[in-house]
Amino acid sequence: MAMTSVIGDCKVFGCTNSAVVGPGGQDACLEHFFSNCYEHLERLESLALRISLDPAEVEAACAVLEDCSNRTLFVCFRDQSLTNLERSRLLEILLSCRDLQYRLRNGPPTKLASSV
Repeated sequence: MAMTSVIGDCKVFGCTNSAVVGPGGQDACLEHFFSNCYEHLERLESLALRISLDPAEVEAACAVLEDCSNRTLFVCFRDQSLTNLERSRLLEILLSCRDLQYRLRNGPPTKLASSV
């Protein structure tokens, strides 16, 4: 995965904000980076709720989550001008990626039998 620290514009059509991260040549501003990560997390959350998953699906989903985590860390360490809200959003993305990776690899939670 090629990460670049590009000074330029976001590549999302119509956006004139500065790019902060560039995975695989797709430079995006911080807001579009957040929305892209949240879209992936939402999609993969529904996948994690399924009873049975194909191992290839799990590996592909975990690769997306790993990429999202790596890009998030890149933004965290590269950009010193982040607000507390932006930092908290980045932390939320990191924690959500890790949680989903765990859930995808270990399957959906099972209900505990009541001991009453």
